[in-house]
Amino acid sequence: MRLLHATIPLVLMSTVGSARADSFAEVMAGVSIPVADSSWTDLAESSPQIGARAGAVNDNGIGGMVQFDWTPVSLDNSSVAGVDFAFHRFRFLADLVIQRHVMPKLVASGRVGIGLDIAHASAHASVINANSSDTNLGFAFELGGGLWYDMGDLQLGGELALPVAAHSKKGNGSDGNYTFDYTSWDINLIFGVRLFSR
Repeated sequence: MRLLHATIPLVLMSTVGSARADSFAEVMAGVSIPVADSSWTDLAESSPQIGARAGAVNDNGIGGMVQFDWTPVSLDNSSVAGVDFAFHRFRFLADLVIQRHVMPKLVASGRVGIGLDIAHASAHASVINANSSDTNLGFAFELGGGLWYDMGDLQLGGELALPVAAHSKKGNGSDGNYTFDYTSWDINLIFGVRLFSR
């Protein structure tokens, strides 16, 4: 948490140094595809993802943003012996952002971010009507880049991202004491709308 608190001001300060900064907000949706490690790929399948971002860039296209995304993870085994399982991932990141026009109407963007990966798992046994759950905080890192079509104050585009998360909690499987022990690597293909306030 201290790392995130220290990073957000540094990222947002990267917009300083220009007389003007353009603020923006984004809404994103896409798919997250697990690629490693084996503990993660044995657990998760390709899953939908939605997210929102807000930030600012200076006249040189350098700036910062904060982002939140949610992935309701599709599990390899979502039901076993009358017990239904669910897994959700929430991510909060602070990013350094670079945006440049490569053609009059085409913008290339890149970003790198760090923050928190929040994993929440739950189980429901329908036969005895029992529930249990647990949540774990992990480290999040992400690289991303994409192309955006510039329509003035509105941009439409897509990105390819590599999110990484590390969790190392050992548990006994009881309520509130699950095991979250993996380093997840995913490929995210996401599309969105970016609105500027200039």
